[in-house]
Amino acid sequence: MNNTLIKIFCFIIFLGSSFLAISQDKKIKFGYHDQSGNIKDINTKEIFKKIEEEKKLSVISKEIADTTISLLDSNYIIDSITSVSVIQDTILVSVLLPLYIERNYKQVKAWEENKQDTNRIHSTSDLALSFLEGIMFAVDSLSDLQIPIKLQVYNTENNLDTVRKISNIRFVKQSNVVFGPIHPKNFNFFRNKFKSDTNKIIINPLSIDDKFLKNNQNVYFLQPLLKQKRDSICSFIKKFEESRKISFVTLKSDEMKSEYNIIKYRLDSVFTKSSFKEFKNLSEIDKTSFTFLKNEGNLLFVLSENKLFVNKIIKYIRSIDTNVSVYSSEKVINIEEIDIENLMKLDMRVPVSNYFDNYSKKNRNLQNKFENVYYHKMNKNSRLSFLSILHFCSDQKQYNFTQLYDGGGFVNTDVQICTYKDYRLIPIK
Repeated sequence: MNNTLIKIFCFIIFLGSSFLAISQDKKIKFGYHDQSGNIKDINTKEIFKKIEEEKKLSVISKEIADTTISLLDSNYIIDSITSVSVIQDTILVSVLLPLYIERNYKQVKAWEENKQDTNRIHSTSDLALSFLEGIMFAVDSLSDLQIPIKLQVYNTENNLDTVRKISNIRFVKQSNVVFGPIHPKNFNFFRNKFKSDTNKIIINPLSIDDKFLKNNQNVYFLQPLLKQKRDSICSFIKKFEESRKISFVTLKSDEMKSEYNIIKYRLDSVFTKSSFKEFKNLSEIDKTSFTFLKNEGNLLFVLSENKLFVNKIIKYIRSIDTNVSVYSSEKVINIEEIDIENLMKLDMRVPVSNYFDNYSKKNRNLQNKFENVYYHKMNKNSRLSFLSILHFCSDQKQYNFTQLYDGGGFVNTDVQICTYKDYRLIPIK
């Protein structure tokens, strides 16, 4: 595949309708980064010209039969039928993502007119691209296992009318697996339309709104709900922390009293007494704020997810002379301002969804293979989409799902209690 074609393929999802064919023995280089991690140098004038020329084409050379990629009305099909004679049942997969093609087209035009760097994409497309990379990486992996998949990707533009039109396409109606739509109103429409289709699996990679699971047996959430995280942490505390005193702290404006009552009720069989302290504002927090803690055997549950509040609580707890283990929500691991050494010292424990060990040999190999294709690391969204396609399109199961409601959909239960050791977040065995 020549260099011009690679560039067109890298940017094609943003620049309208076109055609492209790649032979099976040539790996797909979909990423928009080069090997050093920089945005690829793309001649947008040549791309626009090439696209206009290719719009006039009505046929593609049929000499390439193993893998076909074609773009039609901003949607493209990837056929990975490497052994159809062996496996008769082809899995049909539809992907509905907000790629924001038109927005990127206009943005590139504006950058070009202002003589600015055009070797970039609009930030609103990052999420969809991450999911798409993971899905394509999975299709490539499954083709090596001789699993025939026909994948079609649709640009929803996060527009309900567009989703309605997509839902009427024959391929979508016949699809066995649908990834997306990812925005609530679009997903709600789509899952309602196909809720009686027992031959269809509808994957939502982001939602934690359990109303979308009700009366939809074909809906699957990749993100564990708050209930799964709460159940995991309560079970862990019951098993390992029964001899300790438990205290809860939060910011009053976060209104976490109901959450406290739920957790307290779950732990009543282990802790007969607990304390609950609400801080009106951050200025109330200092060394004297924690006189309710004993010299040792303390368990502190930080209910608030306010990053300034959590950071300040951890800072002062770390400074006082007392033995305490701290529990908090998963969001704490994304607060960059928190000193990891403080988290290690406090033996901070958090429920982590879809834990991924970047240091295991198996996962390092996976990351290396992904980087060889896309020239950047696999992020959590690419990982979610990659594993979901493996799970539903092969016998390589990646998730554990549970049915939340009778007659309803399923939610992933992969939650592990983790702590920091040697500057790494690791599960507590």
